[in-house]
Amino acid sequence: MMEAVISIAMPENWITDVVEKYPSVIRVIDSKTGSSQEVRDLVQIEVENEGDLQKVIDQIRNNPNIFNVDISALDKSKVLAAFSTCHCVVCKLLAGSDCFLTGSTTTKEGRTRWTLLVTEREALQNLIAELAACNADPQLVKITEIKTEDELTMRQEQITRMAFERGYFDFPRKTDLKELADIFGISTSTLSEILRKGQRRIMAGYFTEHRQY
Repeated sequence: MMEAVISIAMPENWITDVVEKYPSVIRVIDSKTGSSQEVRDLVQIEVENEGDLQKVIDQIRNNPNIFNVDISALDKSKVLAAFSTCHCVVCKLLAGSDCFLTGSTTTKEGRTRWTLLVTEREALQNLIAELAACNADPQLVKITEIKTEDELTMRQEQITRMAFERGYFDFPRKTDLKELADIFGISTSTLSEILRKGQRRIMAGYFTEHRQY
């Protein structure tokens, strides 16, 4: 198993439309293929200026290429959004590849950086070639071999962070296991176990770093 980081210049789409108008960071959490012309995206959007958040939401809802929109506020400057789109070429390429997205953020330069898990180097090479063919200017930032336990840790971190941002650890809770499990397409029992392991790793790391004796 390998982890690869690639930087791409997104062809004109909803992400470039948003970041060109409003200073923001957009993180693609997951991307799934639907019909032959449809991709379902789960994204987190964080704006620099709180007053821009509603404008970004309105822009997404009014985009003719975006539909089945479901948006939940995380705080005054951040939302979690799930929607379908039929006009994102690079999203289709990613969703149809054998590479697994674990992280995606926009940069101040307007480029998007993907962190991917790949089992075969050929799958990554194919994706890069397809991105180049659609003028996405893909640049391989780094590629590293990872251990099985590292892969598990990344998944734990992704889900535990989402649970935290959605208010699972708040009192009273703002979300529950079922809602989180539906987001990631896993059972509540599996999610509960991942959260338990994730919390244990976080606490172990904290207390090891801050040991007083």
